[in-house]
Parts: sequence; structure tokens; C-alpha cells
Amino acid sequence: MHVEVPGQSSWVSSAEADQTMQVSKATNVRLQIAERVLVALIVVELALLALVRSVNLDEGWYLWASKLVYEGQWLYHDFAYTQTPLLPYVYGLWQCLFGEGLYQGRVLTILLAIATWLISAASARRLGGQMAALGCLAVLATAFFAIGQYTYTATYALTAFLIAAALHMALSDRPEIQRTGLAASLFALAVCVRLSTVVALPIFLGYLVITSRTRWRALFWVLLTSIITFGLVLIPFWLLDARLMLYDIFGFHTDRLLRVHWQWLRVRATIGVTLLDFAVPLLLGTGGALWAGWTLSHANGQQDKQRRTQAFTLIAILGMALGMFIAHLAPRTTDSYYNALQMPLMSVAGGVVLAHSFSYLRTQHWQRLAYTFVLCVIVANGWLQAQALIRERLVAVPLQNQIATVRSAARLLQRHTQPGDPLLSFNPHLALEAGLRTPHGYEMSIFAYRPTWTSEEAVSHKVVNNERLIVELGKGKTVAAFSEFDLEMIYGERDGFFHALDERYRWAYTVPRFGPYGDALHIYLLPEFTPPAPQVERKILFEDSITLVGYDLTQQRYGAEGTLDLGLYWQAAQTPSQPYTVFVQLLDDAGRFVTGADSPPCHNTCPTTTWRPGEFVRDEHTLSLTGLSSATTYQLQIGMYDGRGQRLKLVADGINPAGDSVVLTTVTVP
Repeated sequence: MHVEVPGQSSWVSSAEADQTMQVSKATNVRLQIAERVLVALIVVELALLALVRSVNLDEGWYLWASKLVYEGQWLYHDFAYTQTPLLPYVYGLWQCLFGEGLYQGRVLTILLAIATWLISAASARRLGGQMAALGCLAVLATAFFAIGQYTYTATYALTAFLIAAALHMALSDRPEIQRTGLAASLFALAVCVRLSTVVALPIFLGYLVITSRTRWRALFWVLLTSIITFGLVLIPFWLLDARLMLYDIFGFHTDRLLRVHWQWLRVRATIGVTLLDFAVPLLLGTGGALWAGWTLSHANGQQDKQRRTQAFTLIAILGMALGMFIAHLAPRTTDSYYNALQMPLMSVAGGVVLAHSFSYLRTQHWQRLAYTFVLCVIVANGWLQAQALIRERLVAVPLQNQIATVRSAARLLQRHTQPGDPLLSFNPHLALEAGLRTPHGYEMSIFAYRPTWTSEEAVSHKVVNNERLIVELGKGKTVAAFSEFDLEMIYGERDGFFHALDERYRWAYTVPRFGPYGDALHIYLLPEFTPPAPQVERKILFEDSITLVGYDLTQQRYGAEGTLDLGLYWQAAQTPSQPYTVFVQLLDDAGRFVTGADSPPCHNTCPTTTWRPGEFVRDEHTLSLTGLSSATTYQLQIGMYDGRGQRLKLVADGINPAGDSVVLTTVTVP
């Protein structure tokens, strides 16, 4: 008995054929194990990054929009939303089922990412076999920078999932009408999540038509299903308010373009960084384009039909990815990470290229060299992507769970508010975690701030200008919270903004490392007359009707740096006669000064002469512990002095001694 085995001599013995089949089975088992290991690795990476990835500025307003649409509000018409409309309805339904919050959004995101990765591997397997699926997963598993965009609430995961599903449907064995119609509809839904994918839609629809047996019928069905999908999703918003819809999804991204020269410099810089960050998938894509071109020019006959189909598919994939690369250069905020959206497509193409490379190698020697080369390529991809992950500060160093930081800030707000109270802030994710509400126009975080617009324009487009911002401050919402990044973005009316803020509010808390750039959050409260609940109650009477009623004390450490954070609670029976400065000091065992900090109350924003009779004021101070000995016990001492440097005396009674300072407690450095 003789059996023909591809790649071998035309005739081999039955025993040799059996041995070849056994080797093939063993190889398949090893490949399956490798696939499962890579899938497990990807799941672990997604889960870890979901915990330690910085909270993105977009994340809060995507989730807030998802909340509002299920409360009966309309995108564009009732509040600004600068993407096509599908995402809030998907994430909003998820929040209706599982609750609101950053964690809930990230769980759905990583589920979509896992599904995208698995579907992409299945598409690669259909195109190039098991080796192609393995190559696809290997590229994805080392795409750390791209994975970082698939671990927080944004358009990437849902869009990529729909594109991956559309491609897999196009490669399926379903009847032609179902295959082309469903694939076209899925890709149209991707456009309804993220507008930039519209440039890839014609390429994908053209691919569906070209690879169909009855092209005119396929053209009819892909156009019909695409039009129906767009009509069902987009037309209701268009009919409700076409002007705002067009501005939000298109005009917002282009109406603030820089000068042509500056914009060109930014585009050039983005191209350079993108070529570096995505060098490996781009090189694999280039190799795939060369292979596809050679195949289409040389393949002929029935036996090459499958390779021609593979070549067409590869060209379509690479064309879609290239189209989105170009489209992502258009927005004024263009950056390299936009192109994480194409990573699943590029990984499918890369897996197919790697698989076909092995198919041309006939000897074990060359195959071993090829395996070594592929390993180097995968390692290089991981190294470049890791560098980009660190450069863009997608994770804090040292690692921290920033959602936990946001939740700690939310708990501070909850101590001074009731559920549903207004929060004046450009941080809707903080409002979401605290169970509060942002004023109308603030839904899109700092992206809703348009300082140069007139009030008429701002009201019309559901955003905030300086005049509206200052008016809101004057109304005195229950609490206000601004990150340092937000405060740096305020321009044109900075003096008026800070005057209104300091006049109406008290800067009560600072939450370090709150924002994605490591910036702190400032929490402001209205003047409070309800007795507070400090960690330690300690009533110390000073002259000029000032009383210390207690304090909070925490130590924090970030890497080698440590701080002592002290919150003093003051009350004045009458408005003090002078502006006093608070001093906070650490003394050694012998009472010698070691370190300290002097500042007027509330970070110099609420002088004692502005305190109201009976008001309780929380006053923060921070001391650096860096360089202090852990073998020493320090005394924490506080007090006040006037403009001449004269310390305010303590009022001696049966409990408090006379003097001009008080030791609150002792401190040890960990």
C-alpha cells in the first residue's frame, strides 16, 4: 500500500506513513498545549493590567454616558458624546445588570478582549492552520502596550470584537447570503462604536464581494445589511439633532486643529513613534503583503485557488489596518496608542505569514533556524511594546491600583454628602464611584471644557466655558473636586476661577496619585458647621477664640519616598483677628527640630480671617519622611504664629498646659 504525503516523496511505505501521522499527531498536541498556555497568559495579563492600569481620562465619561442613556437621556441631544452611539448602550446594559463603577466596566472590557483574541486566533487557524493560530496568539500575548488599551472602558475592545467577529464570519462556511450579510452588519456595528473604522468598511465590503461566487448578489446583500444596520443605529439620533450629532462625532475631533506646521510636526512624530511601537506587526504585515502579491501573480489553476483566497484575505486585512493607521493621524489628539485597535487584525496577518514561512522549509536545520528567528521576533515585539507601556505611563511605578485610589476619594466625598448630591468636577468616574451627580455639561470630563467659547455656544453644545464654570462655583454645590491636571487646563480666567473657588469652598482633602499622570486630586467642601469625626479627638484651646478639635494622621509610602499626612480640625468661636500660619514639626527625643512645614490653613486658601463663627475647618499638612531614621521616635508638634512670627499662646485650663505649641503624638518611621 502506498500513500501520498504532501511535502514528501510521492511514494512511501505504509509503515512510513503511519510514522509520519504519529509525528504529526504529536506535533498537533504540542501546538494545542502551546495555544492553551498562550491563552492563559493573555487572560492573566488582561486581569493584571485591569487592576494596575491607570484610570484613563476617557474612562469616566464613557461609563457616565452609559449610565445616562439608561436613565432616558439621548446622546448628542441631551449631553455631549464624541463617538458614534453604540458603546453606551452595550456598557449601560452591563451596568444595569451588574452595577455601576470602574471595575464593572473593566470586567466587560476584558471579556470582550478575550473573545476578540480567541476569535482572531480562530480566523488565523482557518487561514493558515494551527501554526498560524499559535503565531497570532504569540504576537497578541506580547503586545503589552496594545493590551493596555483593552483593559479599561473605551471603544477599543468593543470595536475590535465586532471587527474580529466580522472577519471570522466572512471566513465561515455559512451560506453565502448569511455569511456576507452578517459579516457586513457586524462591521457596520463596529463603525457605530468608533468612527475611524469607517475607512476600513469599503475595503471589507469589497473583499466580501470579490470572494463571493455570485458577486452581484453579494454586493446587493452587503450594501443592504450595512444600510439597514446604520439606519437602525444612527437615524434616531440624526432625526433628533443632526447638527449636534455631526459636531460631536466629527467636528469635535477637527475643529481645534493646530497651525498646519505644528499639526504636521505632530503627525510626523506620531508616525515615528507608531513605527517603533508596532514595528513587529508592521514588518510581518509587510512580509504578508509581499507574499500575497507574489501569490496573486503566480498562482493559477484550481489547486492554487485556496492560496489565492488566502492572499486576497491577507491583502484585505492589511488594507483595513493601513486605512485605520492613516485615519488615526487626522484627530488633533493623534497618538500611537490609537493603533492598538488594529492589533488583532495585524496579529491574524502575522500568524498567517509565520505559518506560510514554515511551509516552505523542508529540512529540520532550516526549521530550527526559523523557530529561533520567530522566537526573536516575538521577544522583540514584547520588548518594544513593554517600552511603550512604560513610556506612556499606562501603569504607575511602583505599581498601584488606581481604582482603589479613586474609591478612597469617593469614600471621603460620601462622608460629606448624600446619594445623588451634585459634585462639581471634571471627573465623572469619581461621581460614579461616590454615587453623586455631575452638573449638566460636565459629562465628558475635562474634554467638556471649552474656555474660549461664548456661553451661548457652550449651552448649545452641552459643554462648559469659563463663565459657566465660575457661575457653577458661585452656586456652591455640595462638594467640588479637581485634579491637578484639570486645574492646569484652566486658562483665560484663572484668577477669577480660583477666587470663586477659594471664596466659596474650603480645600479640605488632597488625594495623591489620583490622576493618570500621577497628579493629585483636590477636594473642596462648603463651610461646615456640623461637628466632624476626626481619627483622634483632642480639644486644645488657643488664643483668639481658636480651638483644635482633633486630627487625622496617616503615613504613606511610594517606593523609597514616605510622607506623613496630617489633617487638623479647627474651630473658631469668633472670626480670628489676624491671619495666622500653622506650623507642623517633628522633634527628636531631645526635643530638637528635625523637619517641618509652615503654611496658612487649607494650603493658603482659607486665611483664619475668613473663618466664620462656629465653622469647622479641616486643614492639611504633609511632611516628608525621606531620609529619617527608623530607629528614632519623633514627636509631632503643632501650633500657630502671626505675621510677626509671634506664636499664638495656648489657653491653660484644667486639662491643657500653658505654652505656645502642643505635641499631638509620637511617630516612628517604618
